[in-house]
Amino acid sequence: MTGQIQSECRDGVAVLSLDRPVANALAPQLRADLMTALRETAQDDSLRAVVICGAGTGFSSGIDLTEYDGPLASPWVNALCREIEDFPKPVVAALHGSVLGAAVGLALAAHARVAQATTRMGLPEISLGMIPGAGVTQRAPRLMGAQVALELMLSGKPVVASDPRLRLFFDQITPDDPLATAVTLARKLADKGSWARTRDRERGLSDPVAYQRALSLVAEQLAGQGGAGAEIVRAVEAAQLLPFEQGLEFEQVLFEDRLQSAEARAQRHIFAAERRAAIMPELAQAKAQPLNRIALVGGDAATLADLGMLFLDVGKDLEVTTPALAQRLKGIFDDAVDKGRLDAPGRDARLGRLAEGAKDGWADLVLDARDGREGALHLPSPREGGVAARLDTGVGLAGVGLGLRVYRPAHGLRLVEIGVGAGAAPAAVASLARMCADMGRVAVRAAQPAAGAGLGHGMTAALYLAALDLMRGGLTPLRVDQAAQRLGLRAGPFLMMDNEGLVQVAQRLKGVAGEIGLGDGWAGPLEERLAKGAKGRSVGRGFYDYPPEGPRPAKGLAETGRAVTEVLGDIAPRHALHAALINAAARILAAQAVQRASDLDVLMVRGYNYDRTRGGPLMQADQRGLMAVLKDMKVLAARSAPIWAPEPMILDLVKNGQGFFGRAGAA
Repeated sequence: MTGQIQSECRDGVAVLSLDRPVANALAPQLRADLMTALRETAQDDSLRAVVICGAGTGFSSGIDLTEYDGPLASPWVNALCREIEDFPKPVVAALHGSVLGAAVGLALAAHARVAQATTRMGLPEISLGMIPGAGVTQRAPRLMGAQVALELMLSGKPVVASDPRLRLFFDQITPDDPLATAVTLARKLADKGSWARTRDRERGLSDPVAYQRALSLVAEQLAGQGGAGAEIVRAVEAAQLLPFEQGLEFEQVLFEDRLQSAEARAQRHIFAAERRAAIMPELAQAKAQPLNRIALVGGDAATLADLGMLFLDVGKDLEVTTPALAQRLKGIFDDAVDKGRLDAPGRDARLGRLAEGAKDGWADLVLDARDGREGALHLPSPREGGVAARLDTGVGLAGVGLGLRVYRPAHGLRLVEIGVGAGAAPAAVASLARMCADMGRVAVRAAQPAAGAGLGHGMTAALYLAALDLMRGGLTPLRVDQAAQRLGLRAGPFLMMDNEGLVQVAQRLKGVAGEIGLGDGWAGPLEERLAKGAKGRSVGRGFYDYPPEGPRPAKGLAETGRAVTEVLGDIAPRHALHAALINAAARILAAQAVQRASDLDVLMVRGYNYDRTRGGPLMQADQRGLMAVLKDMKVLAARSAPIWAPEPMILDLVKNGQGFFGRAGAA
């Protein structure tokens, strides 16, 4: 054994197993150990061939993302792949479980590949704003052609080895553990005395016209987009136009450029932040219990329908206490069958897990969806070891012992906020967190009472209050919403308020305005709309009107308004909105209402469709420079100090040359 490489000899074949927690990531030490093991094998005359495999449940997850935030350590994957491809003895990759990112490059450098049929191979780099490296853009097209190679690189999604598109990638596919088959193949290649290297393969390049046609089609689809997708097309084109060595150099230049781009740094940040958000102290303090039987108590049927549908879709048993909700769920699944989105057996299976009523001790999890603790309905107790929590349906989670906000639509926004009071049992919190993870939801922990109505409510309240202030200053709702979209939000604050309901928004903002010391007058534009019966999208009128063709500025609010420079001087409206969000984030962090700054970025990206390529508002502040945000705040504070006067945390960060995520954010 060489460090993180296990080695054994099987009748003249060296089996080198990647063995590193977690997921055999290609960390610097593992790469160095594999390089050493290969060179020792090359010098051993008793060994005629090599098989590289992965210990445990998968081959390798590729490079650990944290490595990309510093200098690329030696030996880099490119050098390791060259060592494998130039190896004087045949090298076969035995693949199982997951083969991701740079691990695909390592497999491509081998002289042959054997995979278990269930192996999942993926190139997720584009989802991180990057392009594949390790020679993938040059070797993959030589095996599979441009079309399949581009599909894999541009989708970013894993593909199972048995997918017909991958037939040219693998030399053999087996339903069993691939190691024995790989050893046999390696021995045959050694007996034969010759083997093809991937760089010399020509099948994927054999039809130049089809190759160029595939490139042109993708280039048209990506026209004007730029970014990682366009760079992937350039690299795959280079595989056809350049000699192999020059193609590798070209790929590395593009790879390093993308690696340092703001988009890639932001996407790596949010990718890692989502995984950090799942780390809650209660998971180490208590054992999570399965929550398979859910009771939804009270609540508006329209509000809870998508949540009930989600529970049934993922296989939970569900009890509801309102006949209206039961009927609504039945109608949703019937409609899905009528429209061909679900078959009848699937509907019947879901409805078979739905019951109307509330039996004491039946549920593992009881979610109280009523606006208050008191009500006519009896709250059924969860069975022993179960969990009871307040479900936020819009009024917030202030003062709860344990609460849950599932961001809606529940199928589209895969975010859950868990409100944790001082008396919450660790086992209950751990069980909720584990249930959310099992359902494919990212959970963010909000400490009560510090989080007040909730983290998301706190962040959006700051955005709404800033937007209302800009409207009072003379900017139209449309102009403010357009500024928010330029900042990174999919929908602007006025459209968001309409969607939420202006009565509910006014109720929550009143509490927040009092907490931060906002004086009279802040609610003027909101009160004017409510006085005219414009309560939001649900009634067809709010800050916008909602005809069938889509939202349009409400009558009387469509005028151009004052010029931006009259209202904000040299500050762009998007920067004013951003400054309000950052100030709110600093208040939340200072109150220790959230575990870490990156959780707030996750909340905005996952819960409010903030542009993922910007990493969330806090990451965006670091990339712009927290000093620039602070300068805007000091000017804007003259408009409304409670909204924009910089929080002490921001002053301290800038004073100490720091950003939210390190020293780089201070510039």
